[in-house]
Amino acid sequence: MTIEEFHLKLDTLLKGFPASGFETVTYKEIAELDKLYCETDDLGMELGKKLIFNLAEALKTRKSDGNTDESVQVRLTAMDFYIKNLQSGSTDL
Repeated sequence: MTIEEFHLKLDTLLKGFPASGFETVTYKEIAELDKLYCETDDLGMELGKKLIFNLAEALKTRKSDGNTDESVQVRLTAMDFYIKNLQSGSTDL
């Protein structure tokens, strides 16, 4: 997978999260995040790996009523910032 493919898959996956509300995020979508997490090693994306892990864990905890939406939103915002900078080429991977 190339960085461009990774970016597209991650961006597509994350676009629906805030609009639909975090309670509607499915385990299938979380599993897709986990798959992308595994791709980060091959792409050398240390920061991306950490951010995806944090977001996936927050969503898993949210599904079990352990996190607030605000907790997930903070991680989603960090991931969104990372994606925008990745697209512009101005961030460390």
